[in-house]
Amino acid sequence: MRESIDVLEDTIKASVQELVMTATFSDWLESVRASDGDVIVINNSFVGRDKRSIRTTKNDQYLCLTVRNGAADPTSVCVSRPGDQDSDFKLIKAKSGNMPGLEPLHSALQTEIDRIGRLVFVLIGEVREIPAAVQLNSRHAAELRFEPQASHAAAIGQNAAGQRAIVINQLADPEIAWNGVCGLIQQELSGDLSSFQTAFGTAFNKLCEEAKLELVLPEADNAGSGSSFMSGIRAAVSAQCNQYCSVLQEAPGEAGGAESRNEAMRIAYNFADDALKVLQLLICVADLKAVLLWGTIKNHFEMAEAFRALPWAKSEKKPSLDQYRKMIGGARNRAFHNLLTFDRTIEADLVGVRINARRLTLLPAYSRNRSTIALDYEDREMVELLSELTRAEETPVPVEFWSKNATVMRAFEKLLERTESVLWTLNQIRGEVVA
Repeated sequence: MRESIDVLEDTIKASVQELVMTATFSDWLESVRASDGDVIVINNSFVGRDKRSIRTTKNDQYLCLTVRNGAADPTSVCVSRPGDQDSDFKLIKAKSGNMPGLEPLHSALQTEIDRIGRLVFVLIGEVREIPAAVQLNSRHAAELRFEPQASHAAAIGQNAAGQRAIVINQLADPEIAWNGVCGLIQQELSGDLSSFQTAFGTAFNKLCEEAKLELVLPEADNAGSGSSFMSGIRAAVSAQCNQYCSVLQEAPGEAGGAESRNEAMRIAYNFADDALKVLQLLICVADLKAVLLWGTIKNHFEMAEAFRALPWAKSEKKPSLDQYRKMIGGARNRAFHNLLTFDRTIEADLVGVRINARRLTLLPAYSRNRSTIALDYEDREMVELLSELTRAEETPVPVEFWSKNATVMRAFEKLLERTESVLWTLNQIRGEVVA
């Protein structure tokens, strides 16, 4: 187990080394005029923590390193509990008298590994397709069954009761499945084709609803899997990043430029909705399992830096996930939900316009209150229809936001990759403990 812990310790020190080499850290260190023997405390959370997005509290353990020869020494990484801090980095002077207790990294790692638990390894569990079956309401077959390992698009089999069953091997395309089934039993359908197609369609939809994927926790000491839960997320994020960067390259003046911009907004909106939920999960896991944060500290910092580089974040003390989501959602609303070109509320000046009143209705029955027209007047119907015209809420977004957003997406992709790598290292250590 010592060998794998050494690998994990080296991973953490390498992540800290990458962090102290950033321009942001270098500028900060120069500004505080650190002296040899001083201690630098690295924050354990860099993204703004609004309670609606992040439900956990920060871990009380912080990575620290000492100053030697006027520079941060990444080989001196240790762990401390100096109390809460908001800034990315904090300098504690050696002569200040409030120096916190420092625990060697390898000792803190052993403690974290002993209490890591198993649930966190759900993130690298293998995702598998499993069979599923539903009743098929037809005299031609009693069951429609999904067999992911089947070699043909459709085949005839039997259910547990010995009744005829139709077996299909995919659920992504109902047309492929139907064509495969037709090729098998079309001759016997004769005049019953329409009713059987209806029954098949109903059963196929139900099968899609009831079919599940199975997630299997990794075996102890397993070093990796290309079909893990996190690798699936990472592959999807990577594909979206590539597509996003590709559509951004479409020049505004070229044919299809507007379509490309809308496609970029669509991808960004999906990222802001789904990927940020995963980011919130990673932050939560980092709060609960400090070792995962330590091994990915540079990537968490890089993620926050990418948020801070966005135009809207310049006035924020910390980047806000909620505001990021709202901004992209507002821009998308403008592009996708506004047919009319007006970007502000319109007020018509009706001074001097005479409106001929017809009737005023008072004290209607309570049950009819909502349907009663309190004040009826000439051309009321036209006014009511005009008032139904609305515009989508919009957040103004600078053009450079979209190009810099690509950096946010890439930073998230790297955070996923590094987190998965650290989890597999921890799983190997778990296997050595079991052995």
